[in-house]
This record gives sequence, structure tokens and C-alpha cells, in this order.
Amino acid sequence: MREHEVLKCGLQKKIEVEKKEMRSSKGWVVQIAVCLVMLGGFLFSYLEKQNELTQIRIYVPKLVKEIRNIQEESVQLSYQIQAFEHPEHLMQLAAEPQFSHLKYPLSKDILVLQETPFIEDVYACKTNIVPSKVKHTLAVGAK
Repeated sequence: MREHEVLKCGLQKKIEVEKKEMRSSKGWVVQIAVCLVMLGGFLFSYLEKQNELTQIRIYVPKLVKEIRNIQEESVQLSYQIQAFEHPEHLMQLAAEPQFSHLKYPLSKDILVLQETPFIEDVYACKTNIVPSKVKHTLAVGAK
């Protein structure tokens, strides 16, 4: 019986050693699986960043073209504004019958206001230098 118990103990020890080896081999498999999952996650995020960069690279030339079109339109509109505000064109408009009710103000209807700001008064008092007067011209009584 004693031999039987010794064999049983020996078998149990062998089984325990094999279980430990299996656990350690399962541990390696789990570690490798975790590493592969992490590597896959990193590769996925890298590909997403590359896709975003590619989309931006595609979108930038479209924006540049749109900006150029807007700048050209701005130049064209500023030319049209200058042509419209040109004195010759304004005189032609004034001669048209639809604007005949507009008149130039008479000299008696023009008021000139002279103003000296407070800061300039203080400055003039301290330095004894009289600054030039600021003039505001107002046209009143337009008919």
C-alpha cells in the first residue's frame, strides 16, 4: 500500500507540474494575443490618421482654387465700384431725368463748424502752441 501511495503522490506531483506548464503556455498565448490586438489597434489608428491627411491634401487645392476665384471676383467688383463712383459717371447720372430732383446745396445752406478738442486745449495751455483747428463741414437744407 505504501508503494501505491508513493506512486499516487508521484503522479499527483507530475500532474501539478504539467498543469503549471499548461498555465504558463496559456499565459504566453494570452500575452501574444494581447500584443497582436494592441498592434492591430495602433495600425488602425495610423491608417485613420493617414486617411485624414489624404482627405486634407485633396481638399486644400479646392480651397486654393475657391480663394483665387473670390479674389478675382473682389478685384472685378472693386473695378466696378471705382467705375461707378468715377466723377464722369456721377455727372452723367446727375443729368438723367430720374435724378433731376437732386440739387447741389447752395453756399448759404453750408455750415462750417470749428472745434477744438479738450485734449488739444490742455496741450495748448501747457506748451503755448496753438494747434490747427478742426473743421467740420455740414450741408443742411437739401431740397
